[in-house]
Amino acid sequence: MMLGTELQNLDGNLKQVQEALLNKWTGDGLTKHLDEQKQKHAECMAQAKADISKLEDSVNSFKMQAETNRQAFQERIDLMQTARQDIEKVKMQTEEMGQQEAELRGMIGTSVKQIAKEKELIQAQDKVTKQKMEELQKAVGFFKDRLGLKFRKLDGGRLQFAFTVIDVKNPDRAFVFTLKVDSKYEVVDCDPKVADLDDLVAKLNTTNNLSAFVQTMRKRFKQLV
Repeated sequence: MMLGTELQNLDGNLKQVQEALLNKWTGDGLTKHLDEQKQKHAECMAQAKADISKLEDSVNSFKMQAETNRQAFQERIDLMQTARQDIEKVKMQTEEMGQQEAELRGMIGTSVKQIAKEKELIQAQDKVTKQKMEELQKAVGFFKDRLGLKFRKLDGGRLQFAFTVIDVKNPDRAFVFTLKVDSKYEVVDCDPKVADLDDLVAKLNTTNNLSAFVQTMRKRFKQLV
């Protein structure tokens, strides 16, 4: 009797559970459950899309930052390259300046030596000129009274010789030549002209005998009378 009652109760409970399951998984219950699951799925998808969007924004931000960093790094590399090139240019210019300075010093040294030689040469020429001027003055003093010779100094180291008492018909007539005294003798003017004047001057520069030259010039003038 008791077993039969328990079986009836168990059967009733099973029917209730079956009805509950059927109500839940069929009809309105199933539809409601599916709607709930769909809503949850939609919410999960929306959240996932939001999370993905944030991740994409983060990735894009990282990409932009990486590009900015890359550009900044490239600019630094370019600046370093430019600086290295500038340093090389300065180095080359410094080396060139050093070479130019050495060359300039060499040129200055050569110029100083050349100037010293030219100075010595000028001093030697001045000495010769001074000696010739002294000899000339002596010769002029010797011939002044004897040969009717007068002279005067002109600019540029020149002496003008004027002979008189050559032309018997005109004793006051002047026979003139101008002698330039430098490292060598040179007649720059002669009146009247003497045909072999160049040869006489060449001989004067060879012998350095001014007295003989003056006497010869007087003889040549006398031959022209």
